[in-house]
Amino acid sequence: MRLILLLIAATLAPGFPQQRTPAADEVLKREQQRVDSLVRGKLDDLAAMLSPTLTYTHSSATLDTKETFVESLRSGQTVYKSLSHRDVLVRFPTPEVAILNGLSDVDVVVGGQAQHVPLRFTIVYVRKNGVWLMEAWHSARRPA
Repeated sequence: MRLILLLIAATLAPGFPQQRTPAADEVLKREQQRVDSLVRGKLDDLAAMLSPTLTYTHSSATLDTKETFVESLRSGQTVYKSLSHRDVLVRFPTPEVAILNGLSDVDVVVGGQAQHVPLRFTIVYVRKNGVWLMEAWHSARRPA
């Protein structure tokens, strides 16, 4: 009976399964390092955390590669002032792939225009040669 109640509760529970494991903690730490490097303008450190095959889909539907994303930061076209995540879920479809979903609030200057952008995001990290690299970012604006 107890097992049946647990299964029913799990089925009715809102949200998605969260895998809190040492690997999930490692990926979350890596993501926070990426955010810190992005906001602090440590662009060489940031670039080292991005996969060579990165796709970065902005909430505006603009698609960047690693090269175009980093170049927009180096040129000052895009300057991230703050970025904070919350309600982040991590799951592992395979041991070498981590998918993060969550909410983010971003303060960014694009082309000289300051913007506050509330987002829902999906991030894909892939472990390559033992290092977690961001493989994909995809975001959509959410109501403020």
